[in-house]
This record gives sequence, structure tokens and C-alpha cells, in this order.
Amino acid sequence: MAYNLQPLITILEGILDSQQTRWIVDENNPQLQSLLHRATSLQHLLNSKSSPMTKIDSQIREVAHQGEDIIESHMVDQILSGSDCVRFTLCTPDLQQVTQELDSIMEQAKKIIEMEDNKMLREVNSAMEQVKVADKKMPSSRSSSSVSVVVGIDEDLMQLKDRLTCLEKKREIVPIVGMGGVGKTTLSRKLYDDPLIVCHFACRAWTTISQDYNLPQILKSLLRCITGNECDQPSDNLKDMLYKSLYGRKYFIALDDIWSTKLWDEIRVYFPDNKNGSRIVITTREYDVANYVDSSRSQHHVQLLGKSESWNLLRQLVFVEEECPLELQDIGRMIACDLCIARQKEWRTKEVYHA
Repeated sequence: MAYNLQPLITILEGILDSQQTRWIVDENNPQLQSLLHRATSLQHLLNSKSSPMTKIDSQIREVAHQGEDIIESHMVDQILSGSDCVRFTLCTPDLQQVTQELDSIMEQAKKIIEMEDNKMLREVNSAMEQVKVADKKMPSSRSSSSVSVVVGIDEDLMQLKDRLTCLEKKREIVPIVGMGGVGKTTLSRKLYDDPLIVCHFACRAWTTISQDYNLPQILKSLLRCITGNECDQPSDNLKDMLYKSLYGRKYFIALDDIWSTKLWDEIRVYFPDNKNGSRIVITTREYDVANYVDSSRSQHHVQLLGKSESWNLLRQLVFVEEECPLELQDIGRMIACDLCIARQKEWRTKEVYHA
């Protein structure tokens, strides 16, 4: 739904088009650009909603018509002057009033969206509680908390295994990027334990970094995986020990949840390039970190689950191997759908921010 803003946007784009020769836009260019930016931003925001915002629809229609009338009246005056190429001038207060009204409507729209999102979250939480109550009443031979459920990563596994086991001899870094909770750690752990990966590399090591990392503990964790023993050496010796334990060997290192480039700068020189196909996988939610670690090759983006996959995951987590009762399937699908939509909104916001 365009919310009646498209005619105003079209007029402004025509006037500001650098290829047109009809209008000379001089001192009014910043005001016109500002008005166009606000109109297009508001339209994109409103079009992202699946349902119309009837509370502000009339306000949008009124201010759009006001802007059109102001601009078109000046265009007519200039055309009637008879010049082939005329200077486009407007009274600045007129433009400012329309721009300010669009700003006000934008703020109202954001508040309405926030209220609707909060309402949806309350409904989802309420529905989840109903499912939990029903699950407690159902006997089960196993607790759902003890079951590891993996859904929707088969394609990711295939792509990454091909990339990790390719014939390239140079040591490569493979960044796995995605928002928090999307499944980066699960995916990298599945890779780490995959039989093909286990057979392909002479040694493997896994460690979790986290935001407030401790470098000596990270080094000890890696050495424990490589040597099979606890390391009680002084911190100053750990880096050299890591380098020597990896030198000449075909290794696979997984660094899970890197938040900053500082850790990578501190540790990367202790991963030798043995020219034998060694690989380092990092998982991060930060685009900048992934680009910094290795900008020469494409990052692997973990995609959000679709509605069907989200329902499959929720069903398996709640009911394990039991069948979901028919009376709970509709509400279960609703929960999965709402959660999927909420995550997609969050992800799109991050993509726009990093674009």
C-alpha cells in the first residue's frame, strides 16, 4: 500500500532528476531532497507492514496532498511564465511545514509498530505458556531438554564441508556469520564432529571466545584439544606451544563467537600456514569482524529458518518423539510463524544497518 505518498515522490524525483532540463533547482535543492527522503522513508516503513495503519492514514493523505498542491502550484506559475527552462523556487516555510508534518507522522508510525510488536510478543509468550502446560500433562519417556534437535542446516553443512575439504593447499579462514541464536555454533559444532572432517584433518581444536575473552584460557583450551592433556605452563609459553603443536600438521581450528578483531590480531600468528590445506572456522555475529579476518573470500551467512522449518523445530523440541495433539497444532504453527516473522524483522534491520 502506497499510502498516497507516491504522487508526491514522483513529482519530487522528476524535479530533482539530474538528467531533466526543464527545471533549474538552486537554493531549494536541500529542502526538496529532505522532503523526498522523508516521504520515501515513510512509505518504505509503512509498506513493510502487512496490515494498514488506519489511525494515521488520513494524516498521511492530507500532508501528501498539501505537499503536492504547494509544488504543483509553483510549477504551474513557472510554466505560465513562458520560459523553456525555468528556475524552480519555493517559499522555504511551506516546504518546512510539510517536512515537519512528515516527521511527526513517522514518529507516530514507529510508536504504533512498537506497540503492535509488543502485543505480538505478549501473545506469543502466552501461547508458549499454554504449550508448556500441555506438555507437562503429557507423559514422556524422555525430557525434551535432553534432546538435541537440528533443523534446516543440511545445505549449509554440505557447502561448508566442500569448502573445508577442497584441494586448496593454502591455509584458509572460513567466517560463518549470522545474528545471535540463528545456529552458528550448532552448525560449526556439527562440522567439527562430522566423520569426513575428523578423517580429513590430522588434528582438530575447538574453543569458545565470547565477548569478555581470556586469552590464556583460550590457548589452554586449544592445546587441550590438540594434545589431549591439561596444560599447566605459564601464560608466556602458551602461544609458542600452540604454534609448535600445529606446525607441519594439517589442522582444523574452530573459534566460536568472536566479537572483536583484537583477539584475532593477538592469536592469528600462532596458526602456521603449512601449505597442506589447514582450515580455521570462525563464527561471529559481527560483519566487520568477518571482513577483517578474511576479506578475500565470501562469508558463509547462516539463514533464518522458514515458517515450515520453525514449526518442525518447535514441534520436536516440545514433543520430542511424541505426536503433537491436533488441538495444539494450530496454536503451535502460530507461535512458530510469529517467531519466524519477528526474527526476520530483526535480521532485516541488521542488514540495513550494515549495508
